[in-house]
Amino acid sequence: MSSSSWWCFLVVALLVSALVVTGTTTEDEVCEQDKNCFLPNCLCGSVTHPGNIPFDEVPQFVVLSFDSAVRDTNIDFYLKFKDFMNPNDCRITMTFFLSHLYANYPMVNELHRIGHEIGLHSVTSSDVENYWRPANESVWMHEMDDLRTIIENNAFIDKKHLKGWRAPYLELGGDEMFSALNELGLEYDCSWPTLRYTNWFGSNPIGALYTPSTTPASRTVSSDDALPRGTTGWVVPMIDLNDNTGEACAMLDNCNGNFNLNYLNNKAPFGIFSHYSWFLEGHLNGTDARETGYTRFLEWLSSKDDVYVVSVDRLLEWMKNPVPLSEVGTLDAFKCSADPRPDCVDPQEYTFSMEDNLPNSLDEVIMGSCTRPQPDYYPWLYNPEGDLNIPAV
Repeated sequence: MSSSSWWCFLVVALLVSALVVTGTTTEDEVCEQDKNCFLPNCLCGSVTHPGNIPFDEVPQFVVLSFDSAVRDTNIDFYLKFKDFMNPNDCRITMTFFLSHLYANYPMVNELHRIGHEIGLHSVTSSDVENYWRPANESVWMHEMDDLRTIIENNAFIDKKHLKGWRAPYLELGGDEMFSALNELGLEYDCSWPTLRYTNWFGSNPIGALYTPSTTPASRTVSSDDALPRGTTGWVVPMIDLNDNTGEACAMLDNCNGNFNLNYLNNKAPFGIFSHYSWFLEGHLNGTDARETGYTRFLEWLSSKDDVYVVSVDRLLEWMKNPVPLSEVGTLDAFKCSADPRPDCVDPQEYTFSMEDNLPNSLDEVIMGSCTRPQPDYYPWLYNPEGDLNIPAV
């Protein structure tokens, strides 16, 4: 077992470990597992995997995610992996951090129906400098909660299943963003890149990371800086990769990683977080090498009996209750049965024009929906039901 942190060998972005200090504890209190930190609500940072599991019984987790709208240009790519299985003969799962503009909600419904996780990625995806950086708590709350309402109304996915958030452009919002997460009861954030805590940065990589747990009224420390006081829920840091030129990056779109650094060394979770546009760019440039390589990699993983490809929420469930490889398939989050019957039985495509209060001076937007009738106006921030005649911000 390497002396480096069990968590530091992540490739692109994954949950690591957790620190929580509750009540009247001081900022300098050290997290001690089973003394002031207790699973399933708290996991201290450590140089070994959680659960006191023998190393040869530690499962190798691979976490996949995609950002932005699910639509007709990418749904076939996402669905091509539905027959890839984990060792317990259940389908591999991914997390889709969804943005609203151009989203096709019957397609979102289908991804959720077959077991994938739907996360939140904002209604507007507005620009960083003039919108996200000065955003107050109210803005963050509306971006999260209005999107939950839009998804629930149009994709028929109950809000209780929408647990995670990734900030657009990975632009963290400090106290305001985390306060909004807490207020809305979201379970985790996955927006926090870190360079300092990696297995490659500097001559002596640090390795240890801290993330908050689900205990209320907690003090937390995570990534390169302290999280705001009162933060609750889990944080899933995005640990920078070392690309082929020696530069750091957090997303697969910008650099490649080495799965075997994890698999052959310490089986730390391995993340591949991406945008479909990266694969589309390859096609537009006349090559399918990116898609082919990604597919072959997942095929190879599916041949291994100690690798589970899972969504972020399922990894979190294992972190809360770490069990040996032989028992992973017995956890409720990892079990499967026949896919539920489709509940988006009458999918619609609604066309909205400038008169329907479209954002960004757009002339037309087509929105797929599972519900009738068509909203009077285009659902948007501060108007998620589409029932108010107010200009889009």
